[in-house]
Amino acid sequence: MTEILDKKPEVLIIINPVSGLMNVKMMKRIIKEHFKKAGWISHIYLTEKDTEYDTLIKFFIEKGIDMVVAAGGDGTVASVAAGMVNSSVPLGIIPSGTWNAISRHLMLPFLPKRALALLTGKHQVRYLDLMSVGDSLHAMNLGVGLSARVIKTASREKKRKLGNLAYYGGLIKQVFGIKLTRYSIEADDKTYRGKALEIMVANYGVVGLNLIESLLQVHPDDGKADVLIFKPRTILDFPAMFWQALIRRQKHAPKFQQLRASRTIKIDTTPPMDVQADGEMIGKTPVTVRVLPRCVGVIVPHSN
Repeated sequence: MTEILDKKPEVLIIINPVSGLMNVKMMKRIIKEHFKKAGWISHIYLTEKDTEYDTLIKFFIEKGIDMVVAAGGDGTVASVAAGMVNSSVPLGIIPSGTWNAISRHLMLPFLPKRALALLTGKHQVRYLDLMSVGDSLHAMNLGVGLSARVIKTASREKKRKLGNLAYYGGLIKQVFGIKLTRYSIEADDKTYRGKALEIMVANYGVVGLNLIESLLQVHPDDGKADVLIFKPRTILDFPAMFWQALIRRQKHAPKFQQLRASRTIKIDTTPPMDVQADGEMIGKTPVTVRVLPRCVGVIVPHSN
């Protein structure tokens, strides 16, 4: 009985060493010192290109780990979250990526010491939805069109050297050379057709700005995924598109359409288009997304 009472809590920390502008040695030291002072046993793993998150996380969860922490950008956080589906173990986040849209949405502290203080201090656990695409799981969003083309041009090396600037060159090029693609979307058995610049299935992390997500009523824990369809024909249509989507909040407008699904979303395009999910390229259309409601618990600031 004494041994059980004296057992220290344990945490698995998964660090992406090439995320953002991270100093890996310093990050490891800060993390290790913090959990040691807080009375935790820490297990730190650095990711590699072919790291199997599921296998690693499953092993530690079966051992009785008390917390899993992801230190990295959106891709790292999403991959770790995908390995924790329907687990009672909470996920902690130390933001250190290029944009950190997930952390922005959840209003997490960006300084590592403050992020760590939240994990072992006063907090609450928020249960978030995930999206399933084939054998893979994704936390934030899936995009066909503009977002996939921009992400495809931003290499890992560019993102590490330039941060957010790695995306801007490709974005400007795409915006000034708009190409609409013919699509067919089936959302919970209802079919929609048309032409679009971008089709985004958003669980959260549209652009990592809470105001925009709030205006669009995109929530990470509502058991639904939103399909945002952007239809500008030229760059001159962008003001009207944003007016319709964000100010007038029209769900069905000439330049913008918003759908909602609680089960499945199937997207097909002519011709087949690249698909990105959580900032990583995952293949081409057709693609089918399945909504997994409230299946991962994430540590967030305590609401007063």
